Amino acid sequence: MKMSKSVIVLFSCIAFIFGCSNETIQKNPIYNKSTEIKNLVNQTQWHKAKQEAKLILEYYRNGKWKYQLLGDETEYNNLNEQILKLQVSIEEKDKAEAKRNIALIEHYIEMLYFK
Repeated sequence: MKMSKSVIVLFSCIAFIFGCSNETIQKNPIYNKSTEIKNLVNQTQWHKAKQEAKLILEYYRNGKWKYQLLGDETEYNNLNEQILKLQVSIEEKDKAEAKRNIALIEHYIEMLYFK
């Protein structure tokens, strides 16, 4: 009985570790949209970037419970803050600031999944 519990815990840990791979992060809708927005900002397509940034905020709000389970309060709150700042930088058409916000959004997603 004790051996079977150990095996279950071991397999659970392995599944969790392999579940948090780069592929998992790249399938994350916020991470995907941030890459799209980076391309749109580089091409100065501000209107489309603004629409995509709204989608990121929606994805964040819908998946916030997951981020609360994956990370600590600082990480998911910082992710939310950077998403809001991204919207402002896109509204202001500030390319450098938008790119910085996107990089931080990607960083916080990685932090939530990889700790």
